[in-house]
Amino acid sequence: MSDIIIRPARLADAEALKHLLDRSWRAHWAPHVDGLAIARYEAEQPVVGYVDSYIGDMQVAERGGVVVGMYHREGAWLQAIHVDSWAVGTGVGRALMAAAEAAGARRLEVRAFNVRARDFYLSRGWVDVDEHEGAEMGMPVRTIVMERG
Repeated sequence: MSDIIIRPARLADAEALKHLLDRSWRAHWAPHVDGLAIARYEAEQPVVGYVDSYIGDMQVAERGGVVVGMYHREGAWLQAIHVDSWAVGTGVGRALMAAAEAAGARRLEVRAFNVRARDFYLSRGWVDVDEHEGAEMGMPVRTIVMERG
């Protein structure tokens, strides 16, 4: 993990973050939602507004000068953590999660269908504390609330 730098996101990272989040959504969420949700995603492009609104609150993982992941924390809530699809399994997620936890992340939500992410959080000592119906681009999905034990 020593070649991974975690740093505050810069405005110059905005386009890279938008592309990274788009790839992440397509790889990890799109296979689990219906065609209407995908069409809504295509029409709304929510990653654009998200990055534009919250880039000042994001941290990025950089490897070799390339943004390969990000997290967004508000207080104890880890609002988002994403690793670029091609960098999954290379230590980026561990580095981001360690930084987020060190910064105070203690709660998060994960979609029930995102088994790989949930298993990752469980392996780091996070535990399920609640479950509720959420929505992904208008489609109902089970959402699990987790806390760091």
